[in-house]
Amino acid sequence: MLRAMLRSLLSHKLRLLLSALAVVLGTMFMSAAFVAGDTMAKGFEQLFETVNEDVDVQVTAKSTAPEQTDSEVVTAFVDQATADTIANDVDGVAHSTPQVITDGARVIGKNGKVVGSTGAPRFGAGWVPDNSGLLEMREGNPPAAPNQIAISANLAKKTGYTINDQVDVITLAPRRTFTLVGIFGYRGDRDSLGGETTVAFTMPVAQELMLGKLGVYTNVDATAETGVTPEELKNRIAAKIGPSYVVRTGEETAKAQSKDVAGFTSFLKTFLVVFAVVGLFTGAFLIFNTFSMLVAQRTRELALYRSFGASRGQVNRAVLIESVLLGLLSSIVGLVLGIGVGWLLVLLLQKLTGSDLPTNGISVRPYVVVWTLLVGTGFTVLAAVIPAVRASRVAPIAAMRDAATPDRPLGRLTLAGAVVFALGVLLLALKLTDTVKGNLALLLGGGAALAFLGVAMLAPAISRPVTGWLGAVFRRSVPGRLGVRNTGRNPRRTAVTAAALMIGVTLATGAGVIASSVKAGVTKLFRQDLNAELIVMSDFTSGTTGGFNPAKATEMAAIPGVQTVLALQSDRVSLGDKATQVVAGDAGAATTVFRLERVAGEIRAINAGEILLDEDTAKDRNLSVGDTLRMRTARGGDIPEQVVGIFKNNQVASTPMVGPADATTFTSPLAQQGFVKLTDPDRAASVEQALNAMFAGNPEVSVVDSSALIKQQNRILDVILGILYVLLLLTIVVAVLGVINTLLL
Repeated sequence: MLRAMLRSLLSHKLRLLLSALAVVLGTMFMSAAFVAGDTMAKGFEQLFETVNEDVDVQVTAKSTAPEQTDSEVVTAFVDQATADTIANDVDGVAHSTPQVITDGARVIGKNGKVVGSTGAPRFGAGWVPDNSGLLEMREGNPPAAPNQIAISANLAKKTGYTINDQVDVITLAPRRTFTLVGIFGYRGDRDSLGGETTVAFTMPVAQELMLGKLGVYTNVDATAETGVTPEELKNRIAAKIGPSYVVRTGEETAKAQSKDVAGFTSFLKTFLVVFAVVGLFTGAFLIFNTFSMLVAQRTRELALYRSFGASRGQVNRAVLIESVLLGLLSSIVGLVLGIGVGWLLVLLLQKLTGSDLPTNGISVRPYVVVWTLLVGTGFTVLAAVIPAVRASRVAPIAAMRDAATPDRPLGRLTLAGAVVFALGVLLLALKLTDTVKGNLALLLGGGAALAFLGVAMLAPAISRPVTGWLGAVFRRSVPGRLGVRNTGRNPRRTAVTAAALMIGVTLATGAGVIASSVKAGVTKLFRQDLNAELIVMSDFTSGTTGGFNPAKATEMAAIPGVQTVLALQSDRVSLGDKATQVVAGDAGAATTVFRLERVAGEIRAINAGEILLDEDTAKDRNLSVGDTLRMRTARGGDIPEQVVGIFKNNQVASTPMVGPADATTFTSPLAQQGFVKLTDPDRAASVEQALNAMFAGNPEVSVVDSSALIKQQNRILDVILGILYVLLLLTIVVAVLGVINTLLL
């Protein structure tokens, strides 16, 4: 029986190939997503193991701030006394090396612009002699004077700087000029470690410019004496310096550092896997349709098997075995292709970001093989279950007839489709109206899948009248009439074929509608809520490390034609024990610039120890005017804040606001944005010219009008939409394969 079924399956190679392609494409993207993410994750793990292989114990200060969005900015420091204690008073320390290395050193290129970043940090470091052999001085010498620097080889290639060039660098301090005396790389002929750029100063200069104070370090690396294990040394150091510091072995440090980049690789895998599953979901319609038609076309064949003595179970199992073989073989092909595509994704990401990602060969972990084969085979088998059951019900007497068994009535299918569709709509409504908190993937993903499935089940009931109405155009010709009748003759087949295409078109259309709606909404709300003609903004690639001195607001306000100026600092803080994004600035100016609407209390200029809350934060924390909560900042500030007012959220104002006095311990002392309201909009050109002259020495700050800000927001949406369309093309390709397969069959 099995041999007979397999011969029948292999006798139709073209339809077999088309059915397999759906599974191949879906599993290819799934395995590619896993392989790309794991390859990068493993590369970073190996990189941090290499960096820390000569470090037995590393000591850092405990940060009181919440987890920062920019984790490479160090805001808690090891003081000189603690560094001396580790070096001199702990038994088992062979030698220790205090270090300064933190994000925020922005080099100005020969074109006068700040060298950008695509996410990798721009380190500023204090030069220390390296005994591990990790650093390699490629040209010149280490910095020895306060006006000298050395830079990493990848930064030298990006900028074209050579030894003895004058290089401008922006740090916590304004732009300063240094002489380039050295260019260094890393062991293994690396120009960088993961795409970062590094500027090395003398240690006192690094402390001053990168940390803001002398006599402190970002970490201390210690090496154990012979016979002392890293774990023993860790315990001795921890006991000596107390609980204010984090003490890790080199291995623990490497794991913690690789964990910092795990979020990116995890997001990449999840993002691509979601689209792979959508592709497989679309492919399930193709497979279901194929097996349904194969069973219908093989009615006489299956009935003959029954008449020769085959049981229902044998016929059922034979069709399911076909689906298992098809799914398994297709998944294996998809896995192999996915490994190659995953490697190409890594190379593409390197090309797009311009980063030297630390990859060392392809990483294919066992779970990738298992999940890819299970999901691909599972989707195929599930799609073939109903046709398999239907095949087992073919009566032997059917072998005596030329006609295939007629379709069953559509009543029960239509009722079931209505129930499934209603359930899907209910799940979507519960989430979109925020009736149910959390469970985003279950409610939105499950609701969308059920809604699609419900429509597909309802489609047979409406396919005949719809195809008849649409086919009126073609009824004048005999081929037209035959085509219309053939389409309506089997409504189930027509509906399932259309359903696969429906999913792809719906997703692509939905993505376009969402993007265009958001763009229109952003434009409208920005113009409605932002009452400023000009914006002074820092380069977005600088994160919290870039910007301008907020005291510049006074100079900006003195420019003829300027009515109101608002300079905003932004940081992630712990507000009432919850991580919250907070801005600091003149609340009086914010009332004008952001058109703040009062909900409770006063919306006015605020003093030290006072805070304005947006309505959403107030509701979420159950706070009202007069309540007090504590704000803990990145650099150790712990300030009691009293709520003096609550304002309504809008497009440009949706986070709590404190006064400038309470922002002295933010991650960065710089303002990231400035908003300028003019007395007369016609004076925008002259004021913009004056602002450009004011910030001429700061190339990471630009002056734009509100329309440019809106365009920048919309440009980000365009990029996201472009990526979505490319990925949604997968579902369209699978759907088109379904149409081709149906017509061929």
